[in-house]
Amino acid sequence: MLRPLFAATLILAVAPFAPAEDASKLRFVWAKDTSATYRVVQSTTVNETTLDEQTKKPVEISTVTKLAVAKKWVVKSVEADGATLEMITTAFKQEITQIVGDAKPAVRVLDSANPEDAKAMPFLNKPILALKVDALGKISAVKSDNPAAADRLQCDLPFKLHLPEVAPALNATWERAFELKLPPPLGTGEKFEATQKATFRGMKDDFAILGVVTALKTPVDDAALMPAIAPMLWEGDVYINAKTGQYHGAKLAIKKEIANHQGEGTKFRYTSDYTEALEK
Repeated sequence: MLRPLFAATLILAVAPFAPAEDASKLRFVWAKDTSATYRVVQSTTVNETTLDEQTKKPVEISTVTKLAVAKKWVVKSVEADGATLEMITTAFKQEITQIVGDAKPAVRVLDSANPEDAKAMPFLNKPILALKVDALGKISAVKSDNPAAADRLQCDLPFKLHLPEVAPALNATWERAFELKLPPPLGTGEKFEATQKATFRGMKDDFAILGVVTALKTPVDDAALMPAIAPMLWEGDVYINAKTGQYHGAKLAIKKEIANHQGEGTKFRYTSDYTEALEK
């Protein structure tokens, strides 16, 4: 089901982009009572060097997480100032492999396709959040049982970026300022000023290719906070169908290394690849 976007991604990697003939159509468009399902595949590797509390010698911990999620956006209503959407998770699979020092790998798998695992997923096949979003992708309201959902969506927008106010020229850039907040257990509510820079890279057929880079406005002095911040600093490309106004998907990545996050001699290395694709 992912072949259309993956094939397009491969083509985009080798083919030159063309300027938009009609970039003024670069707007999100929704129709009431329609839905779109996206398949998310994410692979994350965390390599951490810590110090043994007794021996004070370095201990290497490697954790690889593979995630596959199907999420459906349902358009509940459309108004002049935006649309109200609900998000439903229809499938969820997580595989975690951890190695501590020289020990054997420990593997944990949670899969909604397994009836026993599905019992532990009360969020499946029901709305887990609702939001109102306008044609530029700006969110004006969020409803969720998770109090941190609104803060999280400011960092990780449902359609990954804000579109520009005016038709962009080739290589034109624009920025979105937002507040990155660390709720428990990641932090204690710390807030950091951040920006997302977007670049119009051009068109490939009907698709607008938009590059994004997320970064903190100023460096964080406390290295202990960076392992919680790093997973929000995505870079990559977002694909919008300029003809239909539909979000088509994204291909993003993060690669960060933080030294001395738990004291002298410790290290935290975070690598993640994320692909989201509209199902056909």
